[in-house]
Amino acid sequence: MYNQTLRQLIKDRQSVLCVGLDSVYEKLPACVKNEAAPQWIFNRAVIDATHDLVCSYKINYAFYAARGAKGIEAVKQSIHAAHAYGVPVILDVKWGDIGHTAEYYAMSAFDELEADAVTLNPYMGEDAIAPFRKYAERGSYILCFTSNSSRRDLQTKQVVSEPGEKTQPLYEVVAEKIRKWNTSGNLGAVVGATAPEELETVRAILGPDASILCPGVGVQGGDLEDVLYAGGAENHNLVINVSRAIINASPGDDFDEAARREAQMFADQSRNFFNRPIED
Repeated sequence: MYNQTLRQLIKDRQSVLCVGLDSVYEKLPACVKNEAAPQWIFNRAVIDATHDLVCSYKINYAFYAARGAKGIEAVKQSIHAAHAYGVPVILDVKWGDIGHTAEYYAMSAFDELEADAVTLNPYMGEDAIAPFRKYAERGSYILCFTSNSSRRDLQTKQVVSEPGEKTQPLYEVVAEKIRKWNTSGNLGAVVGATAPEELETVRAILGPDASILCPGVGVQGGDLEDVLYAGGAENHNLVINVSRAIINASPGDDFDEAARREAQMFADQSRNFFNRPIED
């Protein structure tokens, strides 16, 4: 089961690090660009170099789908490579449709690509989540409060979730819905690392057992230590994604070694948090 595997890895490794395999072809090192399967070759090297430092990997599906069949094959191979090391993979797709469409999206992610978890958009309500929730052994992270600047166009708008109730930010309503919809215990939330106060609020709403995925540490400016505290990392179900700061650490032949050095730094910070003195 995804959540159990994730929590055990975090406990054993004392690392909440998720390396984002956002392998954009144009940014790949020259040494792999001319390979027949450049994204796969690059990902395999990064996975080989970092697998013992992470609790998961995250694959941004768009960067691969844009390259057609070769890109989709790279996704499959990368997931299999991570699984060979016992590390789960989150497929970052942000799908959000209903009915048969949502069912086939779920089949695509879990049956065909064999991902362990996905990211989903809740705008169409519970109908968009239910087909994924049926896969009890897999996880789903629902967009709640994201790390992009235009999130405020919608996510902080004051709304009334039920007649007669007080107004609250939309992201809080979404967090409450995630808690309500989580009947199988496999739903979590996406909360940007650039918003530690909102992250703390979402954690309080979801409770200590729900998994939270936090993108935005590194290039986007999120502070790892702030996120560890705000997200309740001591519960062993906070996942902090770092992508470009790790996989683009070097444009040269040593890209895998550079990726490990950067991953080691983030993993060490995570380990320091778990080993910190606990005040009475």
